[in-house]
Amino acid sequence: MNILITGGTGLLGQRLVDFLSNLGMSPRLLSRQMDLNAVVPKFEWDIKKMSIDSEALENVEVVIHLAGANVAEGRWTDQRKKEIIASRIASTKLLYDTIEKLAEKPKSLICASATGFYGIQDFNHESIEEDNPGTDFLAQVCEQWESEANQFTKLGMRVVKVRTGVVLDESGGALQKMATPIKIFAGAALGTGKQIVPWIHWKDWCGAVGHLVQNKDLSGAFNLVAPQPVTNAELTRLIAKVIRRPLFLPNVPSFVLKILLGEMSSIVLNGNKVSSEKLQTSGYQFEYESVEQSLSELLGRH
Repeated sequence: MNILITGGTGLLGQRLVDFLSNLGMSPRLLSRQMDLNAVVPKFEWDIKKMSIDSEALENVEVVIHLAGANVAEGRWTDQRKKEIIASRIASTKLLYDTIEKLAEKPKSLICASATGFYGIQDFNHESIEEDNPGTDFLAQVCEQWESEANQFTKLGMRVVKVRTGVVLDESGGALQKMATPIKIFAGAALGTGKQIVPWIHWKDWCGAVGHLVQNKDLSGAFNLVAPQPVTNAELTRLIAKVIRRPLFLPNVPSFVLKILLGEMSSIVLNGNKVSSEKLQTSGYQFEYESVEQSLSELLGRH
């Protein structure tokens, strides 16, 4: 099965390329950078010029669309917000316009989204795929991206939207940012520490995406989060436990994070419970259900 992946040069994208290759599939990359040392075929696209290498989509059955500006990089100025939204909308429209012209179209689109779709929820609320989107900036980003992805149904394609939580990976991302200060005895929970962190081990994220690729009767939104939620304080404590470091500093006050990060502080100060029931009911079995089990596997050997 030929699979075209956008945004596949990042850490998570590279994990997915290796995972799909090991399943016997044939992933290929769509990238703005053509000097990559990729081990799979790569093709160029230019979103500003609205162009895609004509060979990129030949005999492709599934498109996995991960490309989009990192929401956790830089303060959310008005200009940055526009870039975050435009990077997702423009790239999705480019894919749509290109595929619309093809005589033989891919069968499926799997588009990235995030649990931020649900916005800020009450502590006791568990978000499910049928819930309405939130009203904050991240929710708006997710809603607009998913809306563009839904357009592909007009082309007769199956559309799956993967609402991903915090992906735990020892090589980068949120886990590395949390573990680094803890290793040097400067770690602490953020804000109240009570905010829920909807998380997933990177191996389960890849496994869930592979599951959605292979099961062609599945469509719509799926939450890619582990079954057992955790608070920021508990996650911080368990990281310290696994890497054998003490936690003696008080929580980082919310106002400090708001001063340092501005509106972007909402990423770490807010969270909500997110259900994985739909994914599990569809037949996916998690390898890592508990966060302590995951951290032991990811950080225990460090």
